Amino acid sequence: MSALRHSLVAAALVGITQSAAADNLDFVVPFAAGGATDIVARSFEPIFSEQLGVTSVIRNVAGASATVGTAEVAKSEGNPNIIGYEPAGALSIQPSLKDLPYGPESFTYVCRTVSNPMFLMVSKDSDIDSIDQLIEESREYPFLYGSSGPGTLPHLAMAALTVKSDLQAQHVPYSGSGPAMNALAGNEIQIMADTETILENYDLKPLAVFAEQRVEGYEDVPTFKELGMQDLEFSVWQGVVAPKGISQERADAFADACRATVESDRFKTFADKSGVSIDYLGPEDFKDFVARRVEVNQQVLKDAGLTE
Repeated sequence: MSALRHSLVAAALVGITQSAAADNLDFVVPFAAGGATDIVARSFEPIFSEQLGVTSVIRNVAGASATVGTAEVAKSEGNPNIIGYEPAGALSIQPSLKDLPYGPESFTYVCRTVSNPMFLMVSKDSDIDSIDQLIEESREYPFLYGSSGPGTLPHLAMAALTVKSDLQAQHVPYSGSGPAMNALAGNEIQIMADTETILENYDLKPLAVFAEQRVEGYEDVPTFKELGMQDLEFSVWQGVVAPKGISQERADAFADACRATVESDRFKTFADKSGVSIDYLGPEDFKDFVARRVEVNQQVLKDAGLTE
């Protein structure tokens, strides 16, 4: 084969890989099924795939606080047929906690989809009705709090709370919010920090919200600032990333499909029913947002004693 012909064949193969090969899309969710990220992803995915004109299949790749699935996307450089539906922790916290095969710069950013403040919650049948009561009882019987994994935002929020208050509680990590909710139902843990999606889907009792202002629909739930605890504002956001090295054409197609999905009536209806706040950012704004959150979270981790 001549050098010219070889080059033309190679170029053709690259073109196939970068464009038309994407009849099927591997849609990675880096948590176990049933958690907050998974619930939103399963409403987002079918609309997104329709907008993109492909068939996609959700694949839950749980482990190591969402870093196993996230790393799989990062290591698929140049592959236009895989994306990750990512939680905040995997992109903006975990790279500061451990040595990972990826960092914030390892992706093609597609969009941020939603962002929701977290609530401190207990089971519906718990006899605890306030933060003061929770703190008081924890002095005699320290509680266990769950999270969707070490270094996730639910973990970070609870760790910061124990620093800012007299709450006596120890961390028990799980492979996602779903398994943590099963543990809460079985009284293996007594406290959890997570979003309204979890609060409503599992019928839990909120004690306070990690937000600057009270949340619409939960006007009787105080903020931590009102309770005298400053700098306890944590929101769980999610977004879509693809591997680096995909074509600009493919990146643009992903971005267009994402924007159309979050603007669709179907996704808005889901968001309204589930208490999910759509908070769209396009590719460049999302990339810049993640970079800023990395810096902020590094300081929070240090203040909470989770890093040096």
